[in-house]
Amino acid sequence: MVAQRQYESATVLNARIVDLRHLWTPSTTFKGQQTQKPNYFSLFIVPKTQAHWSAEPVFANVMQAFQKLLGGQLQWAAANPMGSVTWPIVDGDMPSPEGKTSEFAKGHWLFSASTGNPPNVEMVQAGGTLVKLQNKVGVKAGDFVMAGITAAVAQNDPRRVKFYLNAVVFTAPGEEIVFANSVSGAELMRMAQQQGLQV
Repeated sequence: MVAQRQYESATVLNARIVDLRHLWTPSTTFKGQQTQKPNYFSLFIVPKTQAHWSAEPVFANVMQAFQKLLGGQLQWAAANPMGSVTWPIVDGDMPSPEGKTSEFAKGHWLFSASTGNPPNVEMVQAGGTLVKLQNKVGVKAGDFVMAGITAAVAQNDPRRVKFYLNAVVFTAPGEEIVFANSVSGAELMRMAQQQGLQV
């Protein structure tokens, strides 16, 4: 008999969103290959204030979820919980497995979360009311968000914990994060003005 998979909910209340391309439109490829099911996902960053992410106050709720997993399906790792498990939070100052580093990641912890179903995406409006977002109009990479996630042991690797994305709430504008080979709206406006265009 297969043990029922354990899921633990968590929240990160003060993060910035880095990649929001697949919040509304799922990705259907992974490393160039077609996927069996759609994948909605996003990438988030949190400033580093501690030597290890597990000590960051912003991840206190996440650590509670991890402790529950350690008491359940990750019992074998409880003796060495930080070293023997691949956690979904990584150091942005360290190169990725592909050897890449990103400017936006420096000085931050990174985490991503994904789901096969469309996540609930909302924005806080004046007065604290929430409005559901149907697309990325009015929000951008770099904005501040709250993320509702679920932690679980990865199905294909009992030593890896992954995050499922449940909800994203945009809370405040942040400085725009521009990826390599792209240009920010502010840069486009500046270039247009330099060429005498009034936008």
